Amino acid sequence: MKLIKKLVVFLALALYLNCVCAQENQAIDSLFKLLNDEQIDSNQLSINQAIADYYINLNLNKAIDYYERSKYLAEKLNNKSQIASSYYILGSCFLTKGNFDLSLENYLKAVRLYEELNFKRRLTKTYIDIAYLYTEYSYYTKAHEYFEKTKLLIDQTQDTFELNYYFQEKGNFYYRQAKYDSAIICIKESNRLAALLNNDNYSIPNSLSNIGLVYKKMGKLDEAHHYIDSALNLLKISGDLDFLLAGIYNNLACIYSAKHQFDSANLYFQKSISQSRDKHDVLLEIENYRNLAEMYGLKKEYGLQIQYLTKYYNIKDSLFNSDKQNQLNQLETDYQLEKKDKLITKKNLEVIKQKNNRNLSLLFSGFALILLSGLFYYYRKIQKKNQDLEIKNTLIENQKTELQQLNHIKDRLFGIISHDLRNPLITLRSYLMLSDNESISADKKILFKNQTMEAVNQTGDLLDNLLTWANLQLKNVETPLVPIALDECVSDVVNILSVQAKQKEIEIIQRIQAIVFPSNSDVLSIVLRNLITNAIKFSKEKQAIILESNQNEQGIQLIVQDFGQGLSSDQIQAILSSTNDSTLGTKGEKGSGLGLFLVMQMLKKINAQLLIESQLGIGSKFIVFWKETQDV
Repeated sequence: MKLIKKLVVFLALALYLNCVCAQENQAIDSLFKLLNDEQIDSNQLSINQAIADYYINLNLNKAIDYYERSKYLAEKLNNKSQIASSYYILGSCFLTKGNFDLSLENYLKAVRLYEELNFKRRLTKTYIDIAYLYTEYSYYTKAHEYFEKTKLLIDQTQDTFELNYYFQEKGNFYYRQAKYDSAIICIKESNRLAALLNNDNYSIPNSLSNIGLVYKKMGKLDEAHHYIDSALNLLKISGDLDFLLAGIYNNLACIYSAKHQFDSANLYFQKSISQSRDKHDVLLEIENYRNLAEMYGLKKEYGLQIQYLTKYYNIKDSLFNSDKQNQLNQLETDYQLEKKDKLITKKNLEVIKQKNNRNLSLLFSGFALILLSGLFYYYRKIQKKNQDLEIKNTLIENQKTELQQLNHIKDRLFGIISHDLRNPLITLRSYLMLSDNESISADKKILFKNQTMEAVNQTGDLLDNLLTWANLQLKNVETPLVPIALDECVSDVVNILSVQAKQKEIEIIQRIQAIVFPSNSDVLSIVLRNLITNAIKFSKEKQAIILESNQNEQGIQLIVQDFGQGLSSDQIQAILSSTNDSTLGTKGEKGSGLGLFLVMQMLKKINAQLLIESQLGIGSKFIVFWKETQDV
């Protein structure tokens, strides 16, 4: 018996809904029959507006087309009030689509007309919407300007309704910027004004719910609970805004979940789900499933979490594969085809009109072509002059920059020379002083002599190479690239530095392949001397330094690896930007601080670059890399 009653109720409800839908379809069909594109009067204006309003929640693109038609008719009828209204509603439509440029363009056109007509209340509403647009666009400075304009108008009109709307959106303005204290003040003022307006059914519950949302963001769960509970109680009393209950139940359940009051949370989630099903609000229903999954995750009940996640994704997938979605797509396709057919018809009419005026059009086109050709020639001539001037200015600027760089390089190079010349002189002076000391054995004197000669020879070679490189830089002469044998070049440098390595009992291990490629042995020797000297400097006694090479399709790598103290990321960045300072070696060895700067500059001459890999306390790899270099 109960089943029969339910079936009767269901059939009656279905019949009622079908009647309502049929009435709506009959009404819109009647409006379409009354449409006449050739007729321009107030009736056609009203019909187009009614059709646009019908489509506003069904097909926004169609709604925009009919609002555009309404605007066109209003312009033909010189109805400025209706033109302004059309611009305003078009601004709202484009804002819904997220097209901020077109939205703002239409809003501003509405503003100009409302200002001309002195419609202050409508102007106030438009200003608030523009402020909302800028808030959504995160352009808060401009939003603030329009809120200030709005406040000035409200002070003149003393319109409490618009003031309520102003504080609602000003609260959203502060909320978007995470200024929750200011947001609370504005929303509470909106709530107070709503009470004065006796607008209890919507504004007050809505503002209370928004206050709860802000408090939730602030982490004040008890206050949030209080305000959302208050909104819920008001809705229960009024009883005519049931569609808000499901959302508020969901918000309330989320607060209980965040407070770990899981039984209460589950109760309100289930209420929200029930309301959502009754209202056929599938999106809110699946949001409840997602929030329930989150709650069971907090409870570590992973089985139920997976169950609700499965429900969430199943309904979500079915939602986007439903027949309704296909129908909407078909409607959109039909509409686009209809627009194309109308466009083709319009173009055919234009072709006929063009044929009737062909002679005049050809004459005008010929004259226009001659005029445009002359203008184009003149424009190209001016453009060419501007391009030449721009090239010259760029060349001058580049030369200026290059000259500044060369002067800087010159100063730094002479700094190296003046600094590094002192060391061999001091060594030589020490040797000369010790050579007259009879207490020192002949063997030690010979050792000191050899070490002194080696230091002087190394410094002389370094000075010669530095001066050669500086001469190439200052004269802007290209460094000649000729075939060189990488293993021979490395071996020569290692032989020069072997004495320095022996002083710290450091073994230099060579794993260099016999690669012949275009480069410059003098430049590469300078680079290697600096890199190996640094490796010796920062290695501890009896450690090893590894020299190895790799060649693949990307290019050639020459690696100098030490196992010394390593470099930090800041030190590596300073080296690569040529801003590093001198650092003492493991035995207090001093340097100019410009050796790696010299390496960076020299590598540019041989089409190579320096890569650095290092870890503090482990060691460093200095990699000289030639990109896509071919064997000779």
